Amino acid sequence: MKHLIKTVAAASVLASAGLFAATAQQSQEFTFAVDRAELTSPQAVRVAYQRLNVEAERYCEAMALPINEQAYCRADVVEHVVSAVSHPGLSDLHVERTREARYVADRG
Repeated sequence: MKHLIKTVAAASVLASAGLFAATAQQSQEFTFAVDRAELTSPQAVRVAYQRLNVEAERYCEAMALPINEQAYCRADVVEHVVSAVSHPGLSDLHVERTREARYVADRG
């Protein structure tokens, strides 16, 4: 069954950038389609996760947020979609990648 996930960038990101009112009116829904039945292998899950991140990054860049807010926007969008898809392999990969990103940020 193909899941079509729609979300809008988290209000907290927009509000922290002082752009909530203007951007909320201009923002479009983020749409991501994924077929859970196709997520049968670790490789398929990685491909879907990579595609999600690329599409979320494009979405957030198109919102014309300040560059430092784009990473928060992408993270929020990815988090919402992973939660909505509710696939164990995708959720596990997301947790793993999020931990890796935090580790790198802490060491930097």
